[in-house]
Amino acid sequence: MNDREIIELNYEYKLLSPMKRLEKLFTEFDHNDILVTSSFGTTSGILMGMVSMVAPGHPIHFIDTSFCFNKTIDYKKTLTDILGLRIINVLPDIDDNLESREKQMWKKDPDKCCFLNKVKPFEPYKKNKKFWVSGLLMNSTPFRRNLEIFERRNGIVKMHPNIDTTAEGFAKFLKDNNIPPHPLSLEGYGSVGCTHCTNKGEGRSGRWSGTSKAECGLHTEVRSF
Repeated sequence: MNDREIIELNYEYKLLSPMKRLEKLFTEFDHNDILVTSSFGTTSGILMGMVSMVAPGHPIHFIDTSFCFNKTIDYKKTLTDILGLRIINVLPDIDDNLESREKQMWKKDPDKCCFLNKVKPFEPYKKNKKFWVSGLLMNSTPFRRNLEIFERRNGIVKMHPNIDTTAEGFAKFLKDNNIPPHPLSLEGYGSVGCTHCTNKGEGRSGRWSGTSKAECGLHTEVRSF
């Protein structure tokens, strides 16, 4: 897909609601060309709810770094049961995961830790896919604030159907569809990743706090180690 086609997609989808955007995508394109992911973090309920309505049974890929909060795993099970999700668990290489654990890599080189446990194991799943649908919401980070609905990145077209969803819109969707919030969001976590790199805080302020790091690397340019 070239730049012109992506510009046209953004024009066509911009005035649609997030739900209508997903409906249009799954109607106009082959389901086999569409990759959907979720971290089952604090804002995951909205995308999971919408996909379950628009494309029931479509695979949801979850990258299990082995460092997730137990309550995140519990929330994944809760949403799976409520929404009838079909989960594909993506696991890091055993040796890579062991190395990052033994060296406590998240302390000295968090970028490499994310690469080994998230980016690298996920790369094979992107092959032969045209679209990657993710649940990114616009927030205070410059990277996400500047995202369009469609972006070409690393050979695949990313779709962010909820990128312009407000906090009020997010809360309303959960309430209207009887989807419970992430338990950690009720404890003061605005965003949730791995246990070692997540603190309480509004928005993404608790992610890699005290460092310049703001993204794990999945949604930015791929960097090899």
